[in-house]
Amino acid sequence: MAVDFGVGTFGLAHIAGWVPHITNQPPLFDPLTTTAMTLQRMLNAGAITSVQILNIYYRQILEYNAYLKAVYQLAPNALERAAELDRLRSNGVLLGMLHGIPVLLKDNIGTEPSLGMNTTACTPALVRSIATNNSPVVDRLIAAGVIIMGKVTLSEMMWYKGLGVRVGWSSLCGQAQNPYIEGGIDKSDGISGHSSPGGSSSGPAIAVAAGFAPLAVGTETEGSINCPATRNSLYAVKPTLGVVPNKGIVPISFHLDTAGPMAKSAEDIASLLTVMIGNDRPDASFGGYITFLKGADGWNDLRVGLLDPDKWRYDKRLQTPAPVAIQQIRNATWEAYSRIASLARSCRMNVPLRPDEDFDFEGSNGIIELMITDFAPDFDKYLKGTIGSNVRDTEELLAWNAQHSNLVLPPEYPSQESIEQAVAFDKSSDRRGRILAHISEVGKSLPDTLDKYDIDVIIGPADSWITKYSAATGHPHCSLPTGYIEYNGRPVGLTAIARSEATLITLMSAHEASFPQRRPPSAFLAHRSYCGD
Repeated sequence: MAVDFGVGTFGLAHIAGWVPHITNQPPLFDPLTTTAMTLQRMLNAGAITSVQILNIYYRQILEYNAYLKAVYQLAPNALERAAELDRLRSNGVLLGMLHGIPVLLKDNIGTEPSLGMNTTACTPALVRSIATNNSPVVDRLIAAGVIIMGKVTLSEMMWYKGLGVRVGWSSLCGQAQNPYIEGGIDKSDGISGHSSPGGSSSGPAIAVAAGFAPLAVGTETEGSINCPATRNSLYAVKPTLGVVPNKGIVPISFHLDTAGPMAKSAEDIASLLTVMIGNDRPDASFGGYITFLKGADGWNDLRVGLLDPDKWRYDKRLQTPAPVAIQQIRNATWEAYSRIASLARSCRMNVPLRPDEDFDFEGSNGIIELMITDFAPDFDKYLKGTIGSNVRDTEELLAWNAQHSNLVLPPEYPSQESIEQAVAFDKSSDRRGRILAHISEVGKSLPDTLDKYDIDVIIGPADSWITKYSAATGHPHCSLPTGYIEYNGRPVGLTAIARSEATLITLMSAHEASFPQRRPPSAFLAHRSYCGD
């Protein structure tokens, strides 16, 4: 059955007319390496305009998005918005520290009709769905002078659809690619293996790494910011649960979901996080999180605990245990640990945090079990704030997918078991309460460990389930790019979890000042498909 997907179709060739013919002119900046705050300094110096910035990013998208599949739709009024912000700047009016800087949003973040985009979660059933109001985080960005540039792809339905679906894939947009990996996805690799772009916030991470925008906003339920940020050599933060409102974001679980910033530098993360959190946190009040950027001196304030990398790593279901890759990641982790131990105020190796398997509830992952209990009621509540959707509740989503199985449930990924489990869950049972009690009890190991060993932050391999602790306790965590392995050139990194965003910003700033500079990707450059001429 043919389906007219309406607005926001994946082809972006129609925007070619927006981009001036500047192919023979040297770019005013390198989109692969230039940070948002560097662009802000250029804007303040009069060396560039926001309109020029957008055109350079549009050209990058036109040239490489057909391969990477990171951008799904672009805001039709973004250039008009950029021009207006340029006019305000010329009159001495600045709305915030990111005035005139473009940002891409993961396409589960709701935007109201005037922005000209739908909110699909990369599933055809929602392709006509438009939020009646902006998500509060979008309103905060707009009020601060940010340009909402467009929406980026994600693992379909935030990777909450069915078993065996590869991260970065959606039936709406296909398989997104990691810009660092030569040859693209290795089909013999695990569903989130060493060739993966990471998920579910694959699009935001790819877009920033490949120079489609300087900043992006992803979302996480458990691990969905950390994993793609690591696979694309980015800094990122999953904020404390609740400080960034998750209203208006297509949910898995309102109890677990949050939006978070993704960028190429600690300074950019601090700036975007300040805007996203607004006045909701006392440690982000006067001056914002920029005040916690201390560079290498930040190590003097940090008491660090390190997790054993031989005990903390992804299992075989998620990541193919290629011995060479695993050993190279292990070596890179220990090298990073050694550097941190030599710099931090204090460092304790192998802190005994309870293993992630302890979160299992009655034989299954307790975090996943909580998602099963929450998805249907929370998704149904979200849909009440939308217009135009093909479906009005979770049961209709299940039926619509079955009716359009040739589009949504292809032979390679025929499962929608996660949605089926959510619909079948007995909402009258006490199971949700028992799950919450269990994961909360296990989660206490995190603050208990911080207190017992008098440490500020716990750091572990990014390719691990430390993110379960953030989901269970609401504590924030961040991603720290540390290097690249010879196995296939994939980036590797660390994940850190602490009591506050302020601590993580200081850590990211110290890490950035003390580790080799991150390398931009180059493998994707062989796939240039459109130059806009």
